[in-house]
Amino acid sequence: MAKAGAKVALLDKETFPRDKICGDAVCTPAITILEDMGVIKELVDADQAKFADNGGFVSPSGLSYIGNSQHKLGTAAAVAVKRIHLDDKVAKAATCAGAKLMEGFEVGKDVTFDKATGLWTVKSTDGKTVKGRMLVCADGSTSRLATQLGYCTAPPQGVSSRAYIEGGTHNTDFDGVCFYPKWSLPGYAAIFKHAKDELGFCYYLIPCGPNKNNGQLGSVSEKDLKRLHEEAIKNDPFISRALGPNPKCERMRAGSLRIAGQGLTTTHADHLIIVGDAAGHINPLTGEGIHTAMMGGKCAAEALLELRENGDFSAASTKIFEAKWMALFGHDFKLSEKGAELIWKYPILLDACANEMERVGDSMMSKWAEVMTNMRPKTYFLRPDVAIPLGFALMREIWAQKVMKRPSKYEMPTSNGKAK
Repeated sequence: MAKAGAKVALLDKETFPRDKICGDAVCTPAITILEDMGVIKELVDADQAKFADNGGFVSPSGLSYIGNSQHKLGTAAAVAVKRIHLDDKVAKAATCAGAKLMEGFEVGKDVTFDKATGLWTVKSTDGKTVKGRMLVCADGSTSRLATQLGYCTAPPQGVSSRAYIEGGTHNTDFDGVCFYPKWSLPGYAAIFKHAKDELGFCYYLIPCGPNKNNGQLGSVSEKDLKRLHEEAIKNDPFISRALGPNPKCERMRAGSLRIAGQGLTTTHADHLIIVGDAAGHINPLTGEGIHTAMMGGKCAAEALLELRENGDFSAASTKIFEAKWMALFGHDFKLSEKGAELIWKYPILLDACANEMERVGDSMMSKWAEVMTNMRPKTYFLRPDVAIPLGFALMREIWAQKVMKRPSKYEMPTSNGKAK
């Protein structure tokens, strides 16, 4: 927006660099946007980013595949970068482009819109004032501002954890792997390798089930996050092996996830747009929201520039923003919700995907990566060349698990040493 001549004030209650609890995996669509900003080069030059050259996942019955999908995709599916570094670089790129960054500006309760002048007045808790034609709420999953204005009617339901593991204290020899233990589906754990051999370990719990709007996260709830996170590090047969016997792991921190627009009445109104985590721009199958937030942010900028040119900021015109992000990634949320429900009820579907990866290798891994990172829609799994092989893989798994009674490799010992 600033590059196009608009006056932009960025209000942030913190002072950069500042941390944000996140999985830190930046997927391909966001990488492209960050390249346009010049941010990726800065991160790489500062040794603050690690591209994922190889990765994979472990299915609920313990089938696993780790491969190199980059040579199939032609690009890395993700890059691991700490948000304390990423957000600082993005904020500085915005100021270099001409935006005015106002740090330490905590928005208070005094946020008003004057219909006569068509201006918002936003006051900070310490008395600073900013006026603007458009208000963009981009204040995170709890979105105090959108809640205060009445556009957000419920707290976020999803939750995730994060802990960093010091480089040189672990056994991890891959760049990124997702682990799908059946007891936390559709949630999952993930390990991503950062620069300097550091690891990020996360656990995602995703709203799912008939009571998902009342705290149901598959077969667990928010109160189970700390237990699942800590048990995984110590006892999970795959995660504990990757981390080794003595990982130097920091204390777990947790953050909330507003999934797929949950709790939002709208993402646009007169002279107003809601974007990113505040708008629930988080995929309900993966819990990932960096790339969707950045794609949504770009949609917002494009829409606002069009509104500015036309001089019309009414709700009828700001609807163009919602149309843009729905066309880009929002249309995929419903299928993602269905996908989350399916793998919660039928974990064997994930086993079938891993079965096919074990059979054909990176070609299937690359398809999986493309779908899970929004490079392709979820309907890609319905294409005959993808669905038919997966159908045969499912039959192989039904035979192995239900007829031949193949034991699961994914059993986690309890404190008394017995498997559960």
